[in-house]
Amino acid sequence: MSQPMNQVKQRTITLLLPTLNEVDGFKQIFHTIDKNLFDAILVVDGGSTDGTVEYAVEHNVPILSQLRKGLGYGVMDAISMLKTDCVIEFSLDGNCMVEQLPEIVKRLREGYDLVIVSRYLPPAKSHDDNIVTAFGNWMFTMMMRGLGTFPLTDSLTMYRGYDVNITHYPEFQRFLRATHFQPLTSAVAMARNLKIFEVPGDEPKRIGGKSKMSVFNNGTGILIMLIRMYIFKWFCLKKKITPPEKNGI
Repeated sequence: MSQPMNQVKQRTITLLLPTLNEVDGFKQIFHTIDKNLFDAILVVDGGSTDGTVEYAVEHNVPILSQLRKGLGYGVMDAISMLKTDCVIEFSLDGNCMVEQLPEIVKRLREGYDLVIVSRYLPPAKSHDDNIVTAFGNWMFTMMMRGLGTFPLTDSLTMYRGYDVNITHYPEFQRFLRATHFQPLTSAVAMARNLKIFEVPGDEPKRIGGKSKMSVFNNGTGILIMLIRMYIFKWFCLKKKITPPEKNGI
């Protein structure tokens, strides 16, 4: 694992919970999360009709209705409204385990720009994968490795924490689409040689409901984004790459 050059001041961290009909997982998982790890918690809801919103309100969890359709835009709009240094994305559908949250917080406070809970970093395993999704993650991860030097193992997972300044880079703003927010954070961090850390973490079966992801649409969007990122890296980025100023590009 690459090591951060310097310690940074205590960063503020928000736990972001994107939801779309996740009331079953909400009821089973939310009470197990150590709320003291975070400076704030926010639910970003994509239009739930199963009681997710009501459950959040009942338990005094701040909730934001998505301004634009699609997970990526929902997360981006939430981040633009938050005054926080870092965000950790956590799914209440059962795919994310709370056991990794303390280490994500620890690594972000140490100065890492992107902390990924990898389903493919031994001894972790995904119990929600199928042949198509496993192959897609492997293929896109291998493609992303060519953008930088970090030995990335999981490029697509939602379960990650990151410095929100990643979203301020001009290429992030330019290449963002609703289907590939999380892979884009991986690609930008790789291309700009930011400080990345991977934590092994199993991906359990989801709790209730079905995946909202369209494999074809998501895969096509990620492929186009990666092609654009390679072109950007080859023709636009200078040899010396530095992070943006805090809260700016």
